Amino acid sequence: MANETCVEPCLYGVVPKHDPQISPTGCFAFNNSLNDSFNGLTKLNSPSRPDLIFPDPYVNEIFMNVGYCTKYCIDFMFSYAGMENGTNCRCGDNNALQSYIQVDDSNCNISCTSVTLKGNATYPCGGKGFYTVYKTDRPDYRPPLGITIEEKLNIMDNINKEPNYKGCFEDNKICGQRILGNKCETLDTITVNLCIDYCREGNFKYAGLETSNQCFCGNSYGDMERLLPSEYCSASCGGNNSQICGGIWALSIYEVPTPSTSPPNKRLIIGLSVGLGIPIFLIIVIGVAFLIYRNRNSNNPKNDLKNDLKNLNDDPNNDDPIRVETKDKKK
Repeated sequence: MANETCVEPCLYGVVPKHDPQISPTGCFAFNNSLNDSFNGLTKLNSPSRPDLIFPDPYVNEIFMNVGYCTKYCIDFMFSYAGMENGTNCRCGDNNALQSYIQVDDSNCNISCTSVTLKGNATYPCGGKGFYTVYKTDRPDYRPPLGITIEEKLNIMDNINKEPNYKGCFEDNKICGQRILGNKCETLDTITVNLCIDYCREGNFKYAGLETSNQCFCGNSYGDMERLLPSEYCSASCGGNNSQICGGIWALSIYEVPTPSTSPPNKRLIIGLSVGLGIPIFLIIVIGVAFLIYRNRNSNNPKNDLKNDLKNLNDDPNNDDPIRVETKDKKK
């Protein structure tokens, strides 16, 4: 599978994405109250995770659009996504609009264009100081299940400790110019281990996961200028929500270990330990019991006398006609 070339559509020279197919809730402005309720990304930051920093707003002048922003907020289980000034993305929970007032839609006069499978799709993306707000309810993209936001943040914070992890890297959306090359696999139940196995089958050095369900294989991944902060790789893997599988135009890249350097299978080790340990233990017990029995017999004076008498009777040089009977012999 890893040897298959990605069959990706190409439109206007770039790889198109799914149309988010959502309608805005409205145009909103901050009411200048003391607390900003649309501060979901700020609340993700914690002193216990100093290396995982979430800017608020989340800005990407190259890729940002409604599809990008809503997916990012969905990755962190937020209820609302807000676009301001065309490039600034903010995320909020159910109370996000408490400190905001709805204003006329004409204030949100900046548009974003997304290249989708059906062509260009244009959506309102706020204005200067005004937010076009969307609910994060997309038919093509769902939040991770079976995991809390704290668990996910801890996974993201610790990902650099994983063996063979190289980092989060910006991919290239230009057709035919993926940074890992154009060998890929798309699978809704993808995991990090599955992707690494796919790439190992094709004798590739690196495996990269993107936007929760894509696996790319290659022998190089460009220069370190494409290295991104950890928060850009925000998508949980479709087949294992306890793993991270890149983000929108962001690759979680792993070095593919050879079988000899792969981490040992703990279950196999435990099985061998139990399987071999029991018979070895029995052999030791039997051996110790035999030694104790032998030692007791060798220290028994009756056994020594019995052996001496037997040797006397069997001695061919013994001319004494009297046979010495032992107690064991029947009369």
